[in-house]
Amino acid sequence: MPLVPIPVPPGVIKPATPLQAKGRYWDSNLVRWQSNKLLPVGGWQRINSTPLDSQIRTIFSWATNDGLKLSLVGCNDDLYTLESSTYVNITPASYIGPENSLYGGYGASDYGELLYGLDYASHVITVAVRTSNVATITTAEAHSYPVGMSVLIAGVSAASFDGTFTITSVPTTTTFTYANTGGNTSSSGGTASLPVADRRPVDPFFIPSFSWTIDNWGEEALAVASSDGRLLHWEYGEAVAKQVGVATISTAVSATNVTTITTTQDHDLHVGDSVIIAGVTNSAFDGTYVVTTTATATTFTYAHVTADATSSGGTSTNPAVPTNNRGVIVTPERFAVCFGCDGESRRVGWSGQEDYTEWNFSSATTTAGFIDLDTQSKIVMAAPVREGTLIFTDEEVWLMKYIGLPYIYGFERIGFGCGLIAPKAFATFSGRCIWMSTNGFWIFDGGYVKPLPSDVGNYVLQDMDPAARLLYTHGSENGTFNEVWFWYPSTGNSIPDQYVCYNYMEGWWGLGAMTRTAASPSGIYPYPIASDGDNYLYFHENGWTAAGAPLIGYRYAETGSLNLANGETLMTVKQAITDSGYGYASTELTFFASTTPEAAETTAGPYTPRSSGYTDIRVTGREVRYRVEATEDAPWSVGDIRLDLTPRGRR
Repeated sequence: MPLVPIPVPPGVIKPATPLQAKGRYWDSNLVRWQSNKLLPVGGWQRINSTPLDSQIRTIFSWATNDGLKLSLVGCNDDLYTLESSTYVNITPASYIGPENSLYGGYGASDYGELLYGLDYASHVITVAVRTSNVATITTAEAHSYPVGMSVLIAGVSAASFDGTFTITSVPTTTTFTYANTGGNTSSSGGTASLPVADRRPVDPFFIPSFSWTIDNWGEEALAVASSDGRLLHWEYGEAVAKQVGVATISTAVSATNVTTITTTQDHDLHVGDSVIIAGVTNSAFDGTYVVTTTATATTFTYAHVTADATSSGGTSTNPAVPTNNRGVIVTPERFAVCFGCDGESRRVGWSGQEDYTEWNFSSATTTAGFIDLDTQSKIVMAAPVREGTLIFTDEEVWLMKYIGLPYIYGFERIGFGCGLIAPKAFATFSGRCIWMSTNGFWIFDGGYVKPLPSDVGNYVLQDMDPAARLLYTHGSENGTFNEVWFWYPSTGNSIPDQYVCYNYMEGWWGLGAMTRTAASPSGIYPYPIASDGDNYLYFHENGWTAAGAPLIGYRYAETGSLNLANGETLMTVKQAITDSGYGYASTELTFFASTTPEAAETTAGPYTPRSSGYTDIRVTGREVRYRVEATEDAPWSVGDIRLDLTPRGRR
């Protein structure tokens, strides 16, 4: 009988059994479709020869004005720059990683084992003074710490105060002391909390989600780690990322009741700003003042009635710059926007236009401002789209749009019950955004939010680890192909080990296994970049191997039932011919057949196509399906398959 065409549409659908996926692909790995032809996904080549020090969570790339390609790589415990294949650790001092904020629920320990409530609170330090090797800490509110308790001090402007210590006395409800060897000095800033080891045992459902957000400010970059909260700035050539609004003092000179401060970095201050001076060797300089002049980016003055003197050391801090932020994004109008701004979980705050250092919300002469969203849930992420900026909360989506003076930005709630499943579980492309929620996929394609129908959505949601998915699921546009990819941890895994991809031009879905903890699209670089669980980075869609290791046996697509003769007649398949185009020797066909839906399948093959495109096979059954698998790390394509079928009669 003549060859019968068996057209199988592109993409995977994933019902419970292959029989239910009639006439469609039911499973796949490392394959894609283009113009109805099945193709292999490209391989990847390693960028860094040695792994980074902690798990990679964010990759952001941009180019300088002269075309230099740069990346910032945000890890759990570090921030790196990447230039070509050279990495530099630019993590600022006193960085607070995600593990420092982990705590479990009450009842996680035996009754009376831990100090009720103390392991949850983190107290802001207003003053830190060391005299005769004893540090006295003053907190902004009552700390409730008893004598003999261990306390973790972190983020003080003078890092010599930082560490884990035992409280020796509690003079007042807002002060405590501990032994701290060093010279007499004073400082400010930072937090006091219970050490990680003394906190409630962590339950996965109580772990705060963590993310790095990074965006370029022209040639420079701004970044926030949600666990650390500080707004960071980095410029090419700098050895360490700088906290915006904080600078190290090189000299402090008072003359005729005017103090001139010179800093080693930009001081990020403006005339009229308040400034906190702390930790100067001569403590007479310490205090809070109003800036009167800013002669250069590294010098400023303020009125200060004191004896003429010269000193050095310490820090200057602009208290208007928000800290304890959830993240940052830069808008096309050149505003730096912090969400979860200053520890307010519903607040969106923006800097002065063209000035990421200007955050004086009370000033009548600046465009800096903020708004607290009218929502029950907290802000977790922001993403750029053509119409403005999407602001994601746990449960909703808001659209932030530029409206000009006097309000600068307007906010509209455009989605309900569709919040992100994890902070990085979204992908933007062409001014649009697709993301994963706990109830499926969603898309913003201009004007409003709508569900994105998915042939694999239910399978993916059921395959996810119920706790780890809330922390580690992430997405990225591919850039080389019209696809968005999402990686997620399957049940029992703590890092993403599976992927789901969507072609937004052709509308098909794909599945597969691949461990990736972060990714970014091609564009700046010719290839997409992604990182694995061992903290290596790779250029994807580059060659056909996995950094030199073969991928033979990993690239395949498997159909559901081909529904030959509606399953009423036993059919024998004797020959197949593939509309391949190229790569005949790089694939093989395996057929599966059964006589009833409950019967065990018979496997026939694998068969290698001849150079003419014909494949000789022999398989009989009412239900028949096949698997295409790559046998070489090389390019190939498979289009429609035609089968030589012979009826065997009914039984």
